[in-house]
Amino acid sequence: MPEIDPVTRLIAIEEIKQLKARYFRCMDTKDYAGLRKVFADDATFDASCSLSVEPAPDAENWIHAGGDTIAAFVEAAVAPLRTVHHGHCHEIELMSENEARGVIAMEDQIWDAEGKPFLHGMGHYHETYRREADGWKIVTSRISRLRVILG
Repeated sequence: MPEIDPVTRLIAIEEIKQLKARYFRCMDTKDYAGLRKVFADDATFDASCSLSVEPAPDAENWIHAGGDTIAAFVEAAVAPLRTVHHGHCHEIELMSENEARGVIAMEDQIWDAEGKPFLHGMGHYHETYRREADGWKIVTSRISRLRVILG
C-alpha cells in the first residue's frame, strides 16, 4: 500500500469521526433521512447484540443489508423511544485513501414512550468505511456490548 500523506490521513480520520457523530445525532433526533445518508447503499449492520452482551438467539434476523433497509430498521426500533447515544475514543485506521476501519466506544441510554428506563448499554461499534463521491460512508457496522442494564 502506498504511504498516505499525514495531512490526508488526519483529514480522513476527522471526516469519519464527523460521520459517526452524525449517525448518533440523526438517530437520537429521529432524522431518518439524514441517518440513511451515513450508510453506503451496500452497507450491512449487525445489531444482534443490541439488547444483550451475547448475540440474540435469532442473530440472523438482526443483520440488515442495504442502506435503505438499515435506516428502516433503526427507525422502527427507536421511533417510539427516547434515545441518547454517545460515541468516544475513536480508533480509526486508514487502509487506503478511500477505505478505513475503526472501533468506536459507545454508551447509550434508552427510555420508553412513558419515560421509563428501557436500556442502558456500553460497548463498541466495529466498522468499515468507504469514501464515495459525496463523502465517507459506513460500509459495515457491528455493535458489541460490554454491559447492558435492562429496565
